[in-house]
Amino acid sequence: MYLAIIPARSGSKRIANKNIKLFLKKPIISYSITEAKKTNLFKEIIVSTDSNKIKKVANKFGSKVYYLRSSKLSNDHCPIEDVLIDMLLFLKKKKMLTKYFCLIYATAPLIDKNDLIKSFKILDNSNLKVDSVAAIAEFSYPIQRGLRINNQGFVEMINKKYKYYRSQDLEKSYHDAAVFSWFKTNNFLNKVKKKNLNALGYVLPNNKVQDIDYHEDWKTAEFKYQLIKRINKLKK
Repeated sequence: MYLAIIPARSGSKRIANKNIKLFLKKPIISYSITEAKKTNLFKEIIVSTDSNKIKKVANKFGSKVYYLRSSKLSNDHCPIEDVLIDMLLFLKKKKMLTKYFCLIYATAPLIDKNDLIKSFKILDNSNLKVDSVAAIAEFSYPIQRGLRINNQGFVEMINKKYKYYRSQDLEKSYHDAAVFSWFKTNNFLNKVKKKNLNALGYVLPNNKVQDIDYHEDWKTAEFKYQLIKRINKLKK
């Protein structure tokens, strides 16, 4: 069995107490913890936080908080890689490291245990050159046809050569889904700072992905969650 690490700092600016705010009557972080538990893949689900409030909620739903992380590792500009390294080095001293670990985001209520399991199997069956499997999603509109507003205030294409291309003729583009990523632990520790991790993509449908930065995003995520639940009930 393996480790899941859920970073969840306090001090979110746009949505107060974002990581423990109630999402359809339950703290949003609880969805990540609960789905991770359902996989039976993890010997421990660990929350990395700087907040006693978050620690209390995390413990209530069955995850561990071994220490409160420093303010240096909890500011707006701290890379998530540094948070993971800090936790993994702590676990290494305790001789608790496992072959793989999974980064799970705290604000990912659409997370599905089946996707965690399927993506894990991809990594476990991969060759030696693969370091990670990351959840990604396709951009809903071709980024090659992106627009910008110039210095005069006029709208123009960023790359005019694609002006007359049909959407279906353009290469698909993807973005980080901000749901989860699996890693080979030693590879991560040895390579992440060199920015040379080799990652495979696990493509999630857009109905399972919602970046939550604003209150409108929150409402959209709640709508998607309820819709998925209704669809699953109809399938039974």
